[in-house]
Amino acid sequence: MDRITKNQLIQDYKKLFFDNFQIKPDIASIAPGRVNIIGEHTDYNLGLAMPIAINKWIVSLLSERSDNKVYIYSVNYNKRISFNLNDLNNSNELWEKYVKSTIHVISKKYNFNNGFNILIGGNIPIGFGMSSSAALEVSIVSAILYKCFNKYDKSKILKICNEVETKILGIKSGMLDQYASIFSIDKNFLLIDFNSITHEYFNSNIKKSSWLLVNSMVSRDLVNSEYNIRVSECKEGLDLVNKSTKKNISLSALTFNDIEVIKNNKKLYNRLLHVYYENQRVKKMKEEILNGNLNNIGELLLESHYSLSKNYEVSCDEIDFIISISKKHPGFIGGRIMGGGFGGCTINLVKDNLKKDFILFVKNQFYNEYKTDIEVEEFSFSDGSHILTNL
Repeated sequence: MDRITKNQLIQDYKKLFFDNFQIKPDIASIAPGRVNIIGEHTDYNLGLAMPIAINKWIVSLLSERSDNKVYIYSVNYNKRISFNLNDLNNSNELWEKYVKSTIHVISKKYNFNNGFNILIGGNIPIGFGMSSSAALEVSIVSAILYKCFNKYDKSKILKICNEVETKILGIKSGMLDQYASIFSIDKNFLLIDFNSITHEYFNSNIKKSSWLLVNSMVSRDLVNSEYNIRVSECKEGLDLVNKSTKKNISLSALTFNDIEVIKNNKKLYNRLLHVYYENQRVKKMKEEILNGNLNNIGELLLESHYSLSKNYEVSCDEIDFIISISKKHPGFIGGRIMGGGFGGCTINLVKDNLKKDFILFVKNQFYNEYKTDIEVEEFSFSDGSHILTNL
């Protein structure tokens, strides 16, 4: 992951925009990637989560056209596509699917006849769990709504992006990724309640330590992974609990005793058990961050990982290996698999004075085991998505 700034990206892309379209862009829409401190696979189960936007972005530069054509240039893929507004069928390549699906949903909700020139680029690694796809959706939706209707309604942007994922792309996801990309505030932790669709911010008292991402280099595609299966298993488990207890409540309201009634169905029991305890961990994490208790923060991160690996079964050998070797280093406070799972990154809290040694240790140990060079990157928090008009 490079260290280019947001302003550098925009300046570079302005020139590329003119080179490709022979016109200056009207607006730039910036949407950050995200990390999730804790609260994994809880969003679509109406639970709690603690994501935050990071200093890596997707940027969409846009100008309106006089016809109904849409011309897209992807900086990262160095590819161009074009289509009419009435021809929004999905493409084979995943980035094209996201772009067309996003424009398709907006066009169904709002009437506009003119097409666009859009340049898309960014520095969020694709396929490694930092939500480049969600940032892409947020960036495009924000750009079009602002340009065509002078609207920047965060709640509407969130709903449109979620519709792209669930109804068009077939990913039965919650709203965590888009929510973090839209609503985050720099230097603040964000705690979301997906049952009430509300959030709060709080400050950190974590001292002398840094958050690091360790990239396993195992890429995953949620469309083709078992992600949707986990969503269905939680619904099936909830239905079984409600049938057995003669209740009709949401998963976020289930008690431990409720879940115990399906203990004979080990798989569904374990899925619900993860969600139940993960919500408890989110609540505890807020307390420990406010108190600055590094040991307890580390323990909560590790508990979350073991639950995701054993109960929810969304980890992989490479990720589990990263956690196991990280625990052997004195600078490691705690960590866990982050994101949808089946690859991607671990998020880790590491002591500042041992950070460089920890990075070298993990890289060497992983290479010795898998003969693969992995990436380790420190990140900082970022503001959520926004629009620039004075280009």
